[in-house]
Amino acid sequence: MNWNFGIQHAFTNNLSLEVEYVGNHGDNLLGVRDLNQIDPATGGRPYATKFPYLKFINFTTNDARSNYNSLQATLTQRLSHGLNFTAGYTYGHGLDNGSLNRGGGLPQNSRNPGAEYASADFDIRHRLTVTSSYAIPGKPGFGQLLEGWKLNTIVSLQSAQPWSAYDLGNDFSGSGDFADRWNFYGNPNDFRSGSSSLPYCVNGVYDPKDPTQGCSTTSGISTIQTLFPNSASMWAQCRAVAPDPSPGGTLESAGCFVKGKSVMVPPKNGAYGTMGRNIFRDTGFKNVDFSVFKQFKFKERYNAQFRVEFFNVFNHPIIANPYGSSNTSFLGNDISSPQTYGGGGATPDVAAGNPIIGSGSSRVMQLGLKFMF
Repeated sequence: MNWNFGIQHAFTNNLSLEVEYVGNHGDNLLGVRDLNQIDPATGGRPYATKFPYLKFINFTTNDARSNYNSLQATLTQRLSHGLNFTAGYTYGHGLDNGSLNRGGGLPQNSRNPGAEYASADFDIRHRLTVTSSYAIPGKPGFGQLLEGWKLNTIVSLQSAQPWSAYDLGNDFSGSGDFADRWNFYGNPNDFRSGSSSLPYCVNGVYDPKDPTQGCSTTSGISTIQTLFPNSASMWAQCRAVAPDPSPGGTLESAGCFVKGKSVMVPPKNGAYGTMGRNIFRDTGFKNVDFSVFKQFKFKERYNAQFRVEFFNVFNHPIIANPYGSSNTSFLGNDISSPQTYGGGGATPDVAAGNPIIGSGSSRVMQLGLKFMF
């Protein structure tokens, strides 16, 4: 179901503003859950007696839902005195309990798929896009060098998207699905992803010659591991909130993640993690494209246009989402792989399998010459 309500206002013959509320609700969407997931309380599978030869019974059904609400504004300047532009801004929030339908992962607890309801994989709270062109006033003569110039730009700014995290190597809940999350304490903004993994601790011992000890982070670019001299205090933060800090417990076997005043620790055996789905965010997207056009006229019927185009003109580094959001590149969403967890490890275009020409690449320059007759 979709609904919208908007108003338009023209300030001048060439300048107008449109403001609109846009919303939708999806129900009976495709979702997947494991009907035969192990019950952590009993340690048995519900269909173990009837189908003893089966482990997973992944059931595709219409149990997912979604909601989206947004305020969208568009300011349009039609061509006037050589200038035209369109500026669009959206403030929105998308929620669901399964963004990828049957292509997504299993819920942490298949007995309660509704607990996965949270910000959608593609939730972007703020997005601003500006496209603009300006024809520079010219002066005839001088071999047309002082006329026919045009400047163009596209500016794209958007706030961070969520990224999902799963423990694909441990099975603390005992569910058998390896879709567990851990326990998180603090501010999720402290765990914003980037080019390096999140700080990971195996104990409180700091030994600059032994990277297997203490707390460290690993660069997704160079794979260089950096140790923290304050490993002891970071480990103390973990022990203070860990549900199982005992010798041989889950904290000792799996370690923990610490950044700022926030901590993520493994749950006790036989329990699900308490952190919700999609609580962490990436670093957002910022990109500026710029081009210069030069028009030449040869008599009345012949024209030529030379253009120089720059994509990501400032060469601003853009790091991919650790989960990949909708492209599911899974670069740093596995909690059991601490050397990559929380790191993008690539630019968005490479992560999506579309290097250079996709959004998010490093600076690219393109030259073009077009004849018109």
